[in-house]
Amino acid sequence: MSKPAQVEKLSKGTFILVCLDGENTEDIRRDHMFGHLDHIEKYNDLYRVAGPLKSDDGDFYGSFFMVVADSEEEARSIIKGDPYVTSGLFKTITAYPFIPACGQWMGGVTWDQDVVRANMEQYS
Repeated sequence: MSKPAQVEKLSKGTFILVCLDGENTEDIRRDHMFGHLDHIEKYNDLYRVAGPLKSDDGDFYGSFFMVVADSEEEARSIIKGDPYVTSGLFKTITAYPFIPACGQWMGGVTWDQDVVRANMEQYS
């Protein structure tokens, strides 16, 4: 098994926003979909990845946004004008700071295990 490539850490912070729909919001989601898509396209450079949350039976129940931001306030400001937000579609919007560190989309890993081993006191 070969080691994944080592890639640079992202220079700007990242926040995940998990937005869960309210009850009986199918009409709101449908009515505001194109405004929502316009908003995403307008601010596309501020999204690392985004997409709908969908149940096993195919029903949408929320949205996931991974945004470029150094604070929760900055993260929330990116989505504040989104029609899905302004229409009241989401009953909750929860923000989490996140450190993208590895994976297919990253193109590898952001660490060097030898450096981590030599500096374990920083990681425990």
